[in-house]
Amino acid sequence: MAFWFLSELTWAILTLGLNIPNPYPSVANVYRLVGYGALFLAIFAYIGIFHPVVSAKTVAISAAAVLPTSAGIIPMILLLIRGKASTINLPTLFVTVAYPLLDLLLFATAMLGLLVFTITPLKGKLKGAWLLLNAGILMNVYGDLLLSYTNLNGNYYQGHPLELFFHTGYILFALAFYTHTKEL
Repeated sequence: MAFWFLSELTWAILTLGLNIPNPYPSVANVYRLVGYGALFLAIFAYIGIFHPVVSAKTVAISAAAVLPTSAGIIPMILLLIRGKASTINLPTLFVTVAYPLLDLLLFATAMLGLLVFTITPLKGKLKGAWLLLNAGILMNVYGDLLLSYTNLNGNYYQGHPLELFFHTGYILFALAFYTHTKEL
């Protein structure tokens, strides 16, 4: 989460301090992309502790739960870049595609964590924290998809209502961390 904080801080400095209307892509995006790696590692390490209770059935249920979200988002990404790929530069294309795809992978991983605490022998322990974490990640999935769409169409501006998805996601992350400390 520290890298995502640095990303938001850098974005704020660029837009509010340096008056750059839409710094996309920028160093803020680098921090955010590095943050995905850190979150993946943290979630995998946490789930790894409970590896003995993760069965093939749990993994299959996790994949089935994430599939509808993926089925809706991946075609949208492809349609989004289809008409714009020839007119945008490579870094912008990379960031535009990377955010929603990394969000989906993060959501799938966190969904597995949620299932560990809802359908395995560990049922009931830490369920609330993982539910809030998944809700926060889902808010980021939708926020990043809309951000990619509005950036490619040139409709994004500072203070755009789609930023509420990110703010809601961060609030849900904070609640997940707080709930986790109370459920331990």
